[in-house]
Amino acid sequence: MIDRIYVEKAADAGFGKINLLQDDPLRYMLRAIGAGMGLTLVVFVFWVLKQNLHDISLGPVIASGFFGVGLMIIVFTNTELFTSNNMYLTISSAEGRTSWRQTALLWISCYFGNLAGAIFVALLLVGAGSLGQLPPDHALFDRALQKAQQTGSVIFFKGILANWIVCLAVRVALRCKEEIAKILVLILIVFIFVYLGFEHSIANMGTFSMAILGGGALSLGEALHNLLSTARSETSLGEFYLLGCPSLISIHANGKSRCRWYRSCAKRPKLMIRREFGNHLIT
Repeated sequence: MIDRIYVEKAADAGFGKINLLQDDPLRYMLRAIGAGMGLTLVVFVFWVLKQNLHDISLGPVIASGFFGVGLMIIVFTNTELFTSNNMYLTISSAEGRTSWRQTALLWISCYFGNLAGAIFVALLLVGAGSLGQLPPDHALFDRALQKAQQTGSVIFFKGILANWIVCLAVRVALRCKEEIAKILVLILIVFIFVYLGFEHSIANMGTFSMAILGGGALSLGEALHNLLSTARSETSLGEFYLLGCPSLISIHANGKSRCRWYRSCAKRPKLMIRREFGNHLIT
């Protein structure tokens, strides 16, 4: 359970991100590019681990456990990830701190900033010869092709699950006071979606950029098919889970909420919004 204070903290973060984008767009975009760069570097190590440890029974566990380092880097370097920005801006807009138009603009800016960072690191790896030395049947190339050839509906729902888990990791980390606790929370929760093979749009940006530039069989059209489906699922989840739940959970002790969404929905009996949730934020 999370208290009302953490909803307000997330709303403050979303408000601050909008102010940064409006007041210093270059700085915001550099942060978004930085997130894409950091995550793509970790994704490359992840695929190398998957390849090198494929004969070991604990290989997938080790590789999936390492993946959370990507989110840890983003959180501790204060860079801008599209996924967590979905959460922060949905809450800040539901709370009336930002507008949905501002939210849409920030999401678009962050998404393409993350993409630019992913492509940049992939180009660096090409220049360094790191991608050129990979065999044609490397895990990076094979899994990139498998990811892109799934049906749109499968990618969509896997994207929802991945986005929910990543945002859950960020939300739980908000409660942590010690940095070592944050690190453990981020790594362990992110492990869930990676180990289960769900689809994360920004991580896939890195995978697809490296697969295409590294000479894999993946086509640009196949990559776009996956990325558009996962981006759609991430923003849809923001509208559902991260708008609905923080609205319900931000109820005051007297049963009233600051959230405009709750005040409007409370008039609809069919929604059966229970006031017993009181001071708690449902996770």
